[in-house]
Amino acid sequence: MRPHALSFVLLLALGGTSLAESHVCGTLEECDAVVRSSRSIAAYERRGYLYLMRRDLDEAIADFSAAIAIEARPFSLYARGMARLMAGDAAGQNEMEAAIMLQRDIAEEFRGYGNR
Repeated sequence: MRPHALSFVLLLALGGTSLAESHVCGTLEECDAVVRSSRSIAAYERRGYLYLMRRDLDEAIADFSAAIAIEARPFSLYARGMARLMAGDAAGQNEMEAAIMLQRDIAEEFRGYGNR
């Protein structure tokens, strides 16, 4: 499958792109402010997710990597794997599988994330 076709399939798996306000931040600008004031895992994850939805894959990968550097949570691992796959890096599948090993329902949690 070509990388852009894979990207479309993966975005469909996300369960939509409608984003509700998060408890941490709801926009890129809000997340930028939170990240500047503290190294918040939740803010890196949220901003990474927002970048992922915009298909700014390098930015998404960087934010998920920053979150993982603080604490390797299943959500960050799964999301970075997704971003890497969308960027054409097949090794992203390994990260997604590692996240599933840590938390069996992470795919469902990820699909529902944009609806929070």
